[in-house]
Amino acid sequence: MTTQSDKFNALFFSVFFLFAGFGLFLNSAGVELSQMGVNNTAIGVLNAAFFVGAALSAVAAHRVVSGVGHIRSFSVFGAVFAIAALGHLMTDNLWVWGALRVVLGFCYYSLLMIVESWFAERSTAAARAKVLALYNVVYYISFTAGIALLSFKLSSNEIFTVSAMMVMAAMLPVALTRLHAPELPPRQRISLPRLFAIAPLALVGSFTAGLLMNGFFTMASVFLLKQGFDVRQISFYLMTAMVMGFAAQLPVAKLSDRYGRRAAILACSLVSAAGAAAGIGLMLAGITAAWVQYAVAFMFGIGLFTLYALSVARANDQLPNEMSTVEVSRSLLFSYGMGSMLAPILLGLVMDQAERYGFYAYFVVFAALLAVFAKQQQAVPEDKRSMHVNMPAAAGPVIADLDPRNDSGVLKPFDEAEAQAYAEELAREAQADAPQQQDTQNPAG
Repeated sequence: MTTQSDKFNALFFSVFFLFAGFGLFLNSAGVELSQMGVNNTAIGVLNAAFFVGAALSAVAAHRVVSGVGHIRSFSVFGAVFAIAALGHLMTDNLWVWGALRVVLGFCYYSLLMIVESWFAERSTAAARAKVLALYNVVYYISFTAGIALLSFKLSSNEIFTVSAMMVMAAMLPVALTRLHAPELPPRQRISLPRLFAIAPLALVGSFTAGLLMNGFFTMASVFLLKQGFDVRQISFYLMTAMVMGFAAQLPVAKLSDRYGRRAAILACSLVSAAGAAAGIGLMLAGITAAWVQYAVAFMFGIGLFTLYALSVARANDQLPNEMSTVEVSRSLLFSYGMGSMLAPILLGLVMDQAERYGFYAYFVVFAALLAVFAKQQQAVPEDKRSMHVNMPAAAGPVIADLDPRNDSGVLKPFDEAEAQAYAEELAREAQADAPQQQDTQNPAG
């Protein structure tokens, strides 16, 4: 007899192949286009097409799933993904490639939405923390595995074929599952300007995390290729960042629980900016050894990969404990997606204008801007903070339903007026505490 755990394991196998296939495709895209002689701006636009598809998925995928069901929809999206990946083999026309990448992004995020719906509905409240933690582990392992495939120096044809094979492999566990199809969560809407009024640092942090994280994934390979790195070295660079990103999650979470999300976001932004600035400085000094880039990747892993989860935690801190945060979390994921869509375009333009120093200059500027913004925000008192939960930013919109912070206490739907009043109350408390802290630090004054 198949147990509940076994059924979830099948879904995790599906997610593993999805992340690995997409990770290979996303990180290899820049290499392939750069080797074709495409300029950085055009590469950025083509990479942004993935996230245009993601935005379209949030609008239209619900209708497909509601019409034909989860399992059939999963098979359809998987098949179309494979067709779009293999379609790259038929032509070198960049306009066609752009359209195919919109399709890839649409299908990938639709597939994630379907799998996450099963996780969210079939996991009990007590098990959601474990399910989400395992989801994080699968994300980092599978995405790293996809990147590791680059080290085998696959040809363009092989990359497209392997990516298609992996996504088709993801279809098998879902097609064979005995889990009943879940109900799709209703689409929730929240005004981003109003969310900015409630939790400005959370919104700006999630948007900047998208700018930095997906700028890194989509354009790092292009930058390194133009610095004379081979594909194997590029793969190691990306893997270094992924491994450090995974290793940093728990320590950063504990530090943010103790010192606050504002301090943690500020510190991670400064680490990222310092790493990028060090990279520029060493390049200006004529030090171009591989270890320089690996050291920057090490610091990026610590700084960049924690920003989205910290932003979600900051938003949770600024809402009443008994209030559902699902709507806010989905809005933050949407903000992250908008940053992800703009990232490769902006970074491509900067790299074309500033040549070899533009890549790291982009990270210096945006990480520093986030640090300045975080510095200007008020800290949330320790007794008002929610628990920190590691949230994978590369997930679909249903991942917010797995957040265990929504399973404690008496929940009530998100209420904008009440949330605004609570955020204002926290700000007043922080302002009142500030003079007392200064007097404690300077008793002679």
